[in-house]
Amino acid sequence: MGLWNPGKVLAEPGLRLTEEEKQFIWSKMPPPVDGYYNADAVFEGGGVRGLAFLGALRCCHDLNIRWCKLAGTSAGAVTAALLAAEFPMDRLEEILGELDYMKFLSRKMSPLIWNGDPANDLQMPVLMVLSLLLARQLGEYSSDPFRDWLAQTLAIQGIQEFADLEKQRESHNLKVVVSDISRGQMLVLPDDLDCLDAATTQKLREQGLMSGKEFSVAEAVRLSMSIPFFFAPGKLGDRLIVDGGILSNFPLWIYDVRPNGPGRVPRWPTFGLRLVEEHGHATAAKVGGPLSLLGAMFRTMMVARDRYHLTHTDQGRVININVATANVTATQFNLSNGIKDDLYRVGYESTKRFFLDTWSWEKHLVARGFEPSTATA
Repeated sequence: MGLWNPGKVLAEPGLRLTEEEKQFIWSKMPPPVDGYYNADAVFEGGGVRGLAFLGALRCCHDLNIRWCKLAGTSAGAVTAALLAAEFPMDRLEEILGELDYMKFLSRKMSPLIWNGDPANDLQMPVLMVLSLLLARQLGEYSSDPFRDWLAQTLAIQGIQEFADLEKQRESHNLKVVVSDISRGQMLVLPDDLDCLDAATTQKLREQGLMSGKEFSVAEAVRLSMSIPFFFAPGKLGDRLIVDGGILSNFPLWIYDVRPNGPGRVPRWPTFGLRLVEEHGHATAAKVGGPLSLLGAMFRTMMVARDRYHLTHTDQGRVININVATANVTATQFNLSNGIKDDLYRVGYESTKRFFLDTWSWEKHLVARGFEPSTATA
């Protein structure tokens, strides 16, 4: 299989925004700053299906949107970190086009772990657990290869620690959501690294970490995308850390401010980019036995909190990318170029339709409780 190039998808007739469409969308945005439309973004987790975000970002790039504060969970954290490093859009597409995702699965935790196609592993959780019990491991694969790749990639832009992001641009901010299964709590990195218990803080200081800003961006993202049972858990001191999607797969709330009076009106929007199936409508889970019950419970734990929050805070700012047509699972790391085309295309198309049909800065602010007179200020 040759290198993937999204250029042929972009060349498809009718896909890219026309100048007339851009002008219409810009009329619904807050005023530009130095020729750019500033925005924050929160990205949902979704494994390798997160490649659809690349198409969405190309559409946003065509609209001269400049990203400021960024956040994400799991695959969304990967996207947020690469954006925060300020790679040019063409270079970002080149990096992901050259990437062999199967390299991330190059290090099994034990030769005793027997599994088939990784794409199907999460659909068979009981078999995964039995295999791990026999091998006496907590995950099928090490996430070290992913962490090493991301660290090397971010280093191209001079990014190692969270503090490096703020050196690039003052308005830059990156937040990564992880799940602490030792303490049963959600952590937002790097912020919560400065609020841990004394024992964990001491262990981190013994490792040379004096503040959360000094924490490795690549390590934070690795922790956030450590899918339970699939990847071995990471560690913070003596705490076991896994995929942030267990507790908040779509942390849209993370940068919100409340309409509490003068000076609190957001300067620019926070967009949520979300991977959905069947137009985002929840379908009833088919529970026919204990195994399907276990799977339904696990999926509910991952999405229920965010879906409840979303019903109250969507407010016309969530870009729903329907990945159902791509027919790909979160752990299908051996993506064909055809599937990559499908994900990229639907990412661009969904974002284009959102900005043309749904988005309005003024209506969004009014929906959030701000005075209409301040919405266009």
